[in-house]
Amino acid sequence: MGHGMSETHELDPALLLRGRLAEHSQCIAVSRVFRGKLCEDMALSPARRVKSGEFLYHMGEPASSVYLVRDGLIKTSLVSPGGHQLTLRIHKAGDILGELCLCAYERREQAIALEESVVVEIPAELLIARLRRDAGAALDFATAASALLLQSYERLESLSIEPAMGRLARTLLELAANLGQPTPLGVRISHRITQEELGRLISARREVVSSLLNGLRKTGLISYTRKGLIVVNRQALENLLESIDQA
Repeated sequence: MGHGMSETHELDPALLLRGRLAEHSQCIAVSRVFRGKLCEDMALSPARRVKSGEFLYHMGEPASSVYLVRDGLIKTSLVSPGGHQLTLRIHKAGDILGELCLCAYERREQAIALEESVVVEIPAELLIARLRRDAGAALDFATAASALLLQSYERLESLSIEPAMGRLARTLLELAANLGQPTPLGVRISHRITQEELGRLISARREVVSSLLNGLRKTGLISYTRKGLIVVNRQALENLLESIDQA
């Protein structure tokens, strides 16, 4: 662990004492900074088992902690007043979630298990104390904030201007990168992601997703296992995405 931070790295002491962060960009960075050794330590803490379909937390609830996924798959999503659901992110083992938004006093999103999962709750005060005494973590914090802001911008850009096929191809590549396992036939997405869930990730109806997946399968860009897992030809999908971007 590093020694105390310089003044340029200090966060607002009053906010630290209340267990809050000063800016939204600092909040979203938590998910990348507090991995590694801290997460390994926290993984030894008492855990909570979450059944498939069970909510970890709801929108509007108090936000005073984040969660480490020890096993399983948890998604975070937004729900509009009309009931439309948009999946923000899918979190695998080793990921942190619930960081949106510790700078507020309530959850801005909801979290639900996509399969039986095991999570560990980490109080916000513990994470913030780590920042105060570790200059390296503070630097990583700023770097991660920039990376996640760029990722969020790219996601919004994709949802607003990219055709459905492009959004699906991009999402499959992201899932392959985050959840993939190499096989002789391509990269297998190691968790079953339903067509409904893919639709929530790309903001499209399930029927549209089904049609697009069939098209990708017929042209050899993806295939399915007997258990419904998707195997991705990454290079072919990247070529397709490049052609869509250039169109």
